[in-house]
Amino acid sequence: MNRYISRQIIGLFFVSLIGLVLFTSLTLAVQLSDLILTKSETFRTVFKLLALKVPAFLGFALPIALVVSTFIILARLINDQEILAFQLGGYSLKRITFPIVIIGLLVSLAGFGVNNYLVPWANLEYRREIYRITRDNPLPRIQSDLFFKDPSGRIIYVGQYNEAENRIEDVLIFNSGGLNLPGLDTPENFPELLTSQSGSLTEQGWTLTGGKVVGLDKSGEVRYSMKFDELRISVSSALQNLAFGSRKTNEMGVRDLRTKASAADRAGKAAAKLKFAFHSRFSQSLAALVFVLFSVSLSLLLRHRSKAVGILLALLSVGGYQGVLLWAKSSARQGVLQPAIGAWLPDIIFGTLGLTLFLLLDRTGLRSIRSRLNIKSRD
Repeated sequence: MNRYISRQIIGLFFVSLIGLVLFTSLTLAVQLSDLILTKSETFRTVFKLLALKVPAFLGFALPIALVVSTFIILARLINDQEILAFQLGGYSLKRITFPIVIIGLLVSLAGFGVNNYLVPWANLEYRREIYRITRDNPLPRIQSDLFFKDPSGRIIYVGQYNEAENRIEDVLIFNSGGLNLPGLDTPENFPELLTSQSGSLTEQGWTLTGGKVVGLDKSGEVRYSMKFDELRISVSSALQNLAFGSRKTNEMGVRDLRTKASAADRAGKAAAKLKFAFHSRFSQSLAALVFVLFSVSLSLLLRHRSKAVGILLALLSVGGYQGVLLWAKSSARQGVLQPAIGAWLPDIIFGTLGLTLFLLLDRTGLRSIRSRLNIKSRD
């Protein structure tokens, strides 16, 4: 029984996975085709860019392909009365779910490996390749949600960048050797952290508003803290270009995200974004297991026999998960939800629903109700 169900699920899973990756790749290929016309790039460059995006497509498609294959295969097994045959052979519905849940666990582990190791590297290489293509143009300016490092060793984070108004928001500047800001009598080179709500970019530097400076001692404890209404810092125009020693949150693994989040813990929304990204690496990788528990339990309870219904249920499940995730992400960035809660909220909701439905399997009362409904439908 285990091998039979596993072969059915795995076969359709790979077909669905390949189809989803090809579909998203073709969509991107249409967008990248402009490079051939405007930048005189070759097809080889386009294929390289597509290949660098495959890990991101793969990480996104893994749980979706699994939930689609689960709903469809169970619909076929129910329609062919194979589930009933397993039950007559002594297998409970909960026991039938066992091999599918194991597959969900393995896919979740594979998803974590892809999202934490392949995707960050591929995203960084993709950005570098795009820069190489446009290197004859001015360097890209500061982008939103980006870390970069200046020659003096300062680590600078920009949460939002409005190119039209040349303004920045959620700024964080950290230097382990001290910021050496004018007006601060700090002869010791203790680590200093500067945070600012917003600022404007000029040729002379950055004018930051609504912020504070925190000085730390050698043990990491706060030595002093001061607020400022407006502060101008010297940042060369070269630093207003993208430095490839820097990485966006989608170009960092969990270790780097945890380190950056700890350093930015006092930076308000900037820290919230990093913490959300850190927890999302785990929660979104676990989505495959959550989807399997939910989809297999729902299918066995509803006993639907139509593959079309299975596809519809899969789309509704994925859409509901993504909807909750988008709302939770927005709420976490606005401070309504804690970053950890926001990142795990979709898994908590669908995991709770899936576990509840799983516990309802093999209930005598449900079987009798379902039998009466089947008899009435036949009459």
